[in-house]
Amino acid sequence: MKSWLIISLMVGALMPLSAWAEGWAPDTILPSSLKEYGLEGDLPELEGKVTLIDFWASWCAPCKAAFPEMEKLYQSFNDKGFQIVAVSVDQKAKMMDRFLAKQKPSFPTPHDAKQLMVKEAGIQVMPSSFLVDKSGKIRFAHEGWHGDKSVENLTAQIQQLLSE
Repeated sequence: MKSWLIISLMVGALMPLSAWAEGWAPDTILPSSLKEYGLEGDLPELEGKVTLIDFWASWCAPCKAAFPEMEKLYQSFNDKGFQIVAVSVDQKAKMMDRFLAKQKPSFPTPHDAKQLMVKEAGIQVMPSSFLVDKSGKIRFAHEGWHGDKSVENLTAQIQQLLSE
C-alpha cells in the first residue's frame, strides 16, 4: 500500500513537467535576446538577470489573479537583478491592451502576435512560466497559477537564483 502511495506522489510531482517535453524544458538555454521570436513591445536582454518569462492571455482567469502577485515579486526583487517578461498570447492586441490597462504592470509585456514563442515553448496551460538564471538557462518551469503556493515557490526560486 505504501509503495503505491509513493509511486502516485512521484508521478503526480512529475506530471506538470510532462507538458514541457516537446517545448522548452529545464536546462534549455535561451538566446540573450528575445527579439528573434518576433515579439512586439519592450524586450529586455536576458543575460545577467534572473528572468521570469510568463505566458498569459486576457481571457485567462488565473492570469488575472497572478498579475498583482507578479507585480509584488517584481517590486521586491527588481533592484536585486530580477525582471519579468510577461508575454501575451492574445490574438487581438485590443484584448491585451484592455487587460493591461486594468492591471497596470510595471514590467515589460510584449505581444506574441504571431504565436511563435508560445509554440516553440510548447505552452499548453495558461498561465505558464519559466524562471531563467543569469546565464540564460531555464531552471524552473511552472504551469498554472496556484495562489499562495505559486508565490512561495517563485519567491524561493528567485532568491536561490539571485544568490548564485
